[in-house]
This record gives sequence, C-alpha cells and structure tokens, in this order.
Amino acid sequence: MRWNKRIKKKIGNHEFTFFLMLSETQTLEGITSLQPDGKHIIMWDLEGCSREQAEETLRKVQQKNNLSHIFIVSDAEGSYRAWCFSKVDLNTFLKILLDTDFLDWNFFYFTVKRRKATLRLSKKKNRPPQELVSVLESYPIPIPEEVEKVIYDTGVEKRGFTVFLGEDGKIIRGDKNG
Repeated sequence: MRWNKRIKKKIGNHEFTFFLMLSETQTLEGITSLQPDGKHIIMWDLEGCSREQAEETLRKVQQKNNLSHIFIVSDAEGSYRAWCFSKVDLNTFLKILLDTDFLDWNFFYFTVKRRKATLRLSKKKNRPPQELVSVLESYPIPIPEEVEKVIYDTGVEKRGFTVFLGEDGKIIRGDKNG
C-alpha cells in the first residue's frame, strides 16, 4: 500500500490544498533518461489520446528538434510511452516535454523533481505487456549500451474522489477523477 499526503496552505488570499491518497501499489521496472555522459535520451508518457494523436504530437516535436527515430509502445487504449535515443541536456529535454501535447503531468513533475525521467519497461498489473505500435522514422541512433535501471512503486489505480468545499465547509461538488 502507498500512503501519499500533500499539504499546501496560504491563509491570506485563500489558496488551500490538502491531498490524501491511499492506493494499492505495484512494483515496476524501468529505465531513466540519464546517460553516463550527463545527457538525456528523450522519453515520453502520453495519456488520454489516440494513437494517431500521439504520433502527430511526437512527429511535431521530432521535426522541430531534429530528433532521431521515435519508438512508441502501448498496453492500453489512450496510454502511450515513447523513446528517442537522441541525447540532449536536461533543459532541452524539459522544453521538448513541454512542447508535447497529451503529456502525463505526473511524468513531467517527477522528471523535474528527480532531474531525470523514468519510463517503465515491465508489465503493469491488470494490463497486457507493452507492444511496439509505431515507429516515427527520421534517422537511426543506436540504443545506448548503458542505461540506469530502476525498480519503483506506483499506484495500481490513479483514480479518486475529489470533494470541493465551499464556505463554512459545505460540500459544493464531488467528482471522480482519473
């Protein structure tokens, strides 16, 4: 089980955040973007889009940044991960991510926080294995001989119930989010 909490406060001019999560976890294997030379290979985690939309946004950033082949994998409709073995510095990597539609913002958040991206290779619970669904050809670059492998925990389901409170703590609305 994973227990996550976040508290943010600012009393003057309001702004409150209280976040609490209890989630079944799973242990996954992945690799990071950080290379031995300090540069990063580019990787993306895209959510909430079709395969065509994923290809379109990745093709756009590929052409804009003169990137090598991009390999796209998926294990569920609307969920795509991609790799490109062009190497860039961290700031360029972050700019490329920000220029990508349908980016999973948790992926971006943890990339900034850890100063390297992590993308899973292993199978998620209740999903089939990832499969290659598309290759956006440009020019080839060999797969790096050395990569940083990681084992990490993540929630099985990232869905919850959000309660919006009004004045005097009255519940205005509760929504399921995902």
